[in-house]
Amino acid sequence: MKSTAASTSLSSPFNGKTIVLELGREISFKAKQELIKYLQEQQAHISYILTASTDYVLITNNVDNYKTRRAKQLGLPLVNIEYVYEYRRLPPGQTTIDINKFIMKSVEDQENFTNTGTISVIGPRANAIKINKLDLTKIKIWNSDDANLPCFDELTHCEVAKWAIFKETNDNSDVYFALELQVIPEQYYDRTMNDYRIRFRYEKQTIINDGQQKNKKVLIQYAFTDDSYEQQQLFSTYYYRVATMPRVTRIREMLPDKLGSKLLLRSLFTHRIDTQILDENVGQLIESIWLESIGDLNKMLSVAPESITLKTIIEAEAALLELKTTNDPATALRFYSLIPHRSQYNVDLIKNRRALTEKIDLCQMLRDMLTVNELTNWNVKAPIEAKYRALKCHIENIDSSTLEFRNITELIQSSTDSGEQIVIHQIFSVAKQTDAVNFCTSISNQQQLFHGSKYANFLGILSRGLAMPKMVVEDLGVTRTDIGCLGYGLYFSDSASTSLKYTTASTTRPGRRLLCICQVALGESANYYSFAPTLVKPPDGFHSTHGVKRIEENNSMFIDNEYAIYQLDQQRLLSIVEVSWILHDNLNIELERLPIIHHQQHALQLSEHDEVPMIIEDEVIEIAEQDYGLINPSSGKLVPLKSFHIRAQIIDTTVEVVLYQVYHNTSSIPIEAKYVFPLDENSAVCGFEAHINNKVIKGVVKEKEQAKKEYREAIEQGHGAYLMHQEQAQVFSVAVGNLPANNEVIIKITYVAELEIENDEITFRLPAKMASWQSKQALESKDQSIVRSIGIADEKVEFSFKASIRMPYEIIKLFSPTHHLRRKLTDCIAMIELIDNVLLDRDFVLSITLKTANLPRLSIESLLLDNENQTTITSNNNESQVCMLTFYPRFETLTKSNEQVELIFIIDVSNSMDGSHVQQAKQIAHLFLTNLKVDDGNTYLNIVTFGSDNDECFPISTPATKENLEKAKHFVLHSLVHRGNTDLYAVLHRYSLLTPLPSSKYGRQFIILSDGHIHDFQSILVLLENQSTMRQDRIFTCSIGNVANKHGLKQLANGARGGGLTIVFDSNYRSKWKTKVLNLLEQIRQPCVTSISIDWHGNPDEQQKFNMQAPKIIRSLFNGMRLNVYRFIQNCHKATLTATIDGQEFVTTVFSSSTTMTKGRILHCLTARAIIDDYENGMLHVDESENELMKVQYKQDLIDLSIKHSVVSTYTSFVAIEERDAKTDAKTLQP
Repeated sequence: MKSTAASTSLSSPFNGKTIVLELGREISFKAKQELIKYLQEQQAHISYILTASTDYVLITNNVDNYKTRRAKQLGLPLVNIEYVYEYRRLPPGQTTIDINKFIMKSVEDQENFTNTGTISVIGPRANAIKINKLDLTKIKIWNSDDANLPCFDELTHCEVAKWAIFKETNDNSDVYFALELQVIPEQYYDRTMNDYRIRFRYEKQTIINDGQQKNKKVLIQYAFTDDSYEQQQLFSTYYYRVATMPRVTRIREMLPDKLGSKLLLRSLFTHRIDTQILDENVGQLIESIWLESIGDLNKMLSVAPESITLKTIIEAEAALLELKTTNDPATALRFYSLIPHRSQYNVDLIKNRRALTEKIDLCQMLRDMLTVNELTNWNVKAPIEAKYRALKCHIENIDSSTLEFRNITELIQSSTDSGEQIVIHQIFSVAKQTDAVNFCTSISNQQQLFHGSKYANFLGILSRGLAMPKMVVEDLGVTRTDIGCLGYGLYFSDSASTSLKYTTASTTRPGRRLLCICQVALGESANYYSFAPTLVKPPDGFHSTHGVKRIEENNSMFIDNEYAIYQLDQQRLLSIVEVSWILHDNLNIELERLPIIHHQQHALQLSEHDEVPMIIEDEVIEIAEQDYGLINPSSGKLVPLKSFHIRAQIIDTTVEVVLYQVYHNTSSIPIEAKYVFPLDENSAVCGFEAHINNKVIKGVVKEKEQAKKEYREAIEQGHGAYLMHQEQAQVFSVAVGNLPANNEVIIKITYVAELEIENDEITFRLPAKMASWQSKQALESKDQSIVRSIGIADEKVEFSFKASIRMPYEIIKLFSPTHHLRRKLTDCIAMIELIDNVLLDRDFVLSITLKTANLPRLSIESLLLDNENQTTITSNNNESQVCMLTFYPRFETLTKSNEQVELIFIIDVSNSMDGSHVQQAKQIAHLFLTNLKVDDGNTYLNIVTFGSDNDECFPISTPATKENLEKAKHFVLHSLVHRGNTDLYAVLHRYSLLTPLPSSKYGRQFIILSDGHIHDFQSILVLLENQSTMRQDRIFTCSIGNVANKHGLKQLANGARGGGLTIVFDSNYRSKWKTKVLNLLEQIRQPCVTSISIDWHGNPDEQQKFNMQAPKIIRSLFNGMRLNVYRFIQNCHKATLTATIDGQEFVTTVFSSSTTMTKGRILHCLTARAIIDDYENGMLHVDESENELMKVQYKQDLIDLSIKHSVVSTYTSFVAIEERDAKTDAKTLQP
């Protein structure tokens, strides 16, 4: 064994570092000398001269002198001396601590942020760590029989981070090679038991066919180190050395027996059933659970279970949660419309409250079936190996002759009530990787306890583990013995008889039921003698609760002992016992073996053929040209446009645009037409008027279905009518009904928008074209039957565009790169108009550059509202105020950026990505690779495809050379699809075992392309939160498909401690794909603000239902990204903005000024839009069902908000009715 002191100094973060101490007077001379001695013991070099080769400058809080300022100029980190003291306090075995938490910003940095909004970031230095090619001659290779082989416990907590198996085929022999990278996770590493934490294992098996006999030669070698990246390089070197040998192929499906370590075999057996022949009893258990679950669903539902999507399940769960508190019959009807039942199972959920919990269980079963059946595409006749593999757990039959079987039998029999008898048929040991990783071993008082559940629930229990209840029975007012009486917890008992009360007998294996035995970490358990159904956690100082069994002395309300825990990591499933409960189960029924289908070759065929998508070329995704305007839906032709005028008011990063368009119906009969127009995704329509026959018809915002009803009724009565709504994202339409013959109509539309900031320039765009699919879809909706074809007039259209501009800071540049302008400009105010008043034939772009664009600013807008919720100036009693805080940070790198970046593309190829989605994911991945800089020595990449298993393009991340990029593209386009369910956890868990590139400041950049239907979200979030190796990693989730689970993808991006974003790749807006790809490739190389909070110094507007800020949860912010945060708040003239980057906290107080205070409705409309958007697309709650429930609960309030501020949303539309008198308007309506 190595000496502890030696291993400590070698693994110390100070080993080999050059350190300068610049300490204040509070550190005494004696303490300073003791500190220097300690650092020298840690192999650090103490220097008194500051040079570019210095690694750290250790300082105290109050030091600000020439040396610290010079250190900032050199890009040297200033590290608080507390870093050393904190490291010395680490417990034995723990060797890492995040230095970023101790890097200090200077007074100059804070002032720079306050005055200019610029954040200074230390860039990589010339002496930063470089990746050197591995020198194999310096690596000691050990044979397995060496006497002094270092100690390494591979079976207790060790895991396989990487593996590869190859086969060399010769005439008279087969040679197998097994490569493994074995890692003991940091939290389990004990230096007294293991000499090293990481081991490389190499095995070579030579099988010689000598006539009738086979001879086997085995060579096993090891290499040990604590350097993660060195071991990865070693693994890669051996990988390529073997892979490039003649007659060698990599094998993944048919693996030979007894090849590789026991650790690898255990891992492969858990994840890949191909390595073992399944035990018959295990097969019977799996088949019965499978048939039970599907049978339950088919019996109960009137639709095929596979037709129910995850989104529908989430909405159904939200309806049940709402029903729990409202007793609204309409909500019950909504649930049954989402999850259609057969009539006999259509229970009254208001009168029969107990059925409410059963429906919640039904939704959970549907979730489980959706996850598990993804592997087999709902094929009941799928091979048993596929069904077992889908459960993602290891199940093994325990032989009745073993001590383990006898101990479990004794545990059950000793806890059975007198007068009862339990017959034990089979005992199965169960191991789930997520349970083992997440289980809290540090909590004491661990006991083996029982848990009972319905037979049909075991498909979910095995596939995703036990789950916390969404509601408990007592919460619904149902009288029942003990269940739910300790609140929202997971319940266990020390009595088998008690737990059996909550089980049901199987229908596929009559007379049999299943019982769980779990290891439960109870810790300090609080005793309860009366019911406490509202508990959501144990009392302070306790880890669990205990409902104490009633005896004469205690007068307890609990019939049996009940234990409840409130954190899933306090339990793990150990075994499942198949039993019969005498007097409840009929043992006279002869049990028939269920017919089971096996894989014929013991290998799962993932795909019969490669599916290669068309490679995306730029011209393929360019936006198609299509006219827009007032369109006759029957022919698709335009109603003639006579004139078009645009007026805009630009205030800082917001704009109000008014469109005036004059159309002329040249037809001899009345028509219905549809005006279709595109807007940016940050826009909101807030005004609509129609001028016809000397009348002004103002649109009123109403609930969407009500607006449609009023429109139809007006048409039927012969009135003129206008209906405006949002057809889909970024596409709006106005239906014009009964447009009189030979008549003109002026359509006035007002919208507000946030402006983008690109390269420090505020950019205003007016779209001139829209994609053909948009107009086609918009026109498909018909609102009346009187439609005639109209030709396009060949006359010139009168056109004008004018805009006023008001900025908070001096305008230093104002121009249009697309059109000629006439302009008047003062410091902060400008007026512009087009010189050539010709109808736009291309997008109009206006760029505005401010003197201090990056300075955070607070804008305030006041609006007077009357009783009709319309703008007025007659009342002083109903003034509404909103604030908008604009944050556009700029990161200033103090040294030349030569940052190395590690890109990991993770592509979902599971069954939920069937059809066009997986092809889109491949196309987008190809687009990323195409736009990476070739031969960029600072970019390392890898590609991972995943479903139930996963596959890597390269053994480790590799430089982005031309050759490697071509290999990556080929790997993406030819990777197999239909690969089972969506197990992202296994991919990220293996990466968590290894450290990122030592030279990468921002950790690994995971780019995940998926539809978001990912298994075991909670375990992934726990992994991201707790693994120190992932503390700097960032996750960028790319949402694929129109039914993607965006909530889950946002959770992933928000869960990464290094930051992240969710980018939606909508197939309907393919023209934007390349821009999004290029933006993301820029962001991965930038620092990131991961924590932004705002303290608003004002009074919440009590008149507003929604007076919180929007967005509620603020995303990560990268260089060049603008963030606008809105809030209804009164008398708020300052706000404190706190931003954290690289562990450093920057704080500034933002004040309003006379230039940022306005009267009007632009910010009010944008605030309403931001709140509505937050409820539609934001993260209001981490739980999907609770998130959906909040959206449902506030729907009417959102409609009211939309109506109050005249903002069109997904819930509302503008409707305008032109009432016509039959006599007066007869002439107008006649041909």
